Order: sequence, then C-alpha cells, then structure tokens
Amino acid sequence: MYENNNSLLEEAASGNLEKMEILINQNIGLIWGIVKKFIGKGYETEDLYQIACMGFIKAIKRFDSSYKVKLSTYAVPYILGEIKKFIRDDGIIKISRSVKELGFKVLMESINEENNERKIFSEFDEQSKIIDKITIEELVENLNMRDKKIIKLRFYGEKTQTQVAKIMGISQVQVSRIEKRILKDLKEKLKAEV
Repeated sequence: MYENNNSLLEEAASGNLEKMEILINQNIGLIWGIVKKFIGKGYETEDLYQIACMGFIKAIKRFDSSYKVKLSTYAVPYILGEIKKFIRDDGIIKISRSVKELGFKVLMESINEENNERKIFSEFDEQSKIIDKITIEELVENLNMRDKKIIKLRFYGEKTQTQVAKIMGISQVQVSRIEKRILKDLKEKLKAEV
C-alpha cells in the first residue's frame, strides 16, 4: 500500500544525488502536475520546475519511513509551499547550483526520451487530479461544522438535498441555498490557491 523504497529514500535523504535523481525521475509527473498550476502567472516554467524540485528534495530529506503515506502524497505540500513562497517573494530565491544541475539533468532526460514523454503526460494528468482532490479536501476540512456536514453528506455520502434536509432538520430549499454558497466560496478559494 505504501510503496516507499526505504533504502533509496535514506540514501537520497543523506545527500546521494544519484538516488535523489532516481526519486525525482520516479515522481516527475507529480512535480510537473504541480508546476502546471502556476504556468502563465508571469514566471518562467524552468524556474517553477527548479523550485518544485527544491520542494520535493525538502520532502525527501524530512520524510520518515514510519509515516503511513507514500512519499508522493507527503511531498505535495512541500512542493506547493516552495512555489508559493517563491511567488510571494516576487520570484527572488537562491537555488543552489547542485539543485539546478540535478533538476536540469532530469528535465533534459525526460525531454529526450520520447517514450518517457507519453508516460509523463499521463502521470501529469493523474497527479494533477490528485493535487486538486487534496486541495479540495483541505478546503472542505476548514469549513464550519454545519457546512462541512452538508458537503460531506451531499458529495461524499451521495445523499440528495432532500435526504440532507431531513438529517440536518432544515428545508430542502435551505440545503440548496447553503450548498450553492459553499460551492461558490470553495471555487473562489480554489482559484486563490492557484
């Protein structure tokens, strides 16, 4: 279930660039999936990719094999955080030469391998969906108790508005209004996240 190669992770975490490169290659779909969310915001794609790699490397260094999650899931907040920090600081960030070289090497390899390219783009879409799902789940968790319950019943419990109204002790019309407001708010927050 949690497919983490502990010895590979440990060697990468202790600074083995070759092992780090293997992990970046294995997770390039995830990295590009996150970078894609920020393309067209006035920053160079190459810079965003390098920053995303830095976030991924931070995740590798802080990952504990006792965590009951995959490295890819654990890395998402680190990658997003690093890119957002870069954007917040107006793109001023020092990228170490070794990270630049490693990121560039992996990028060039992925571009030069045509078969790998198809795989990257299918992973890219897959990872993008995962990232969106994680972001939405985080936003739902931050709702007040009533709103959270309504959303969870409607979209996770697959209940109708009438069923939700009965459970909540309110009218179906109220559920409809509340749901519309919540979805509008979530949509705006989702846009703000990107």
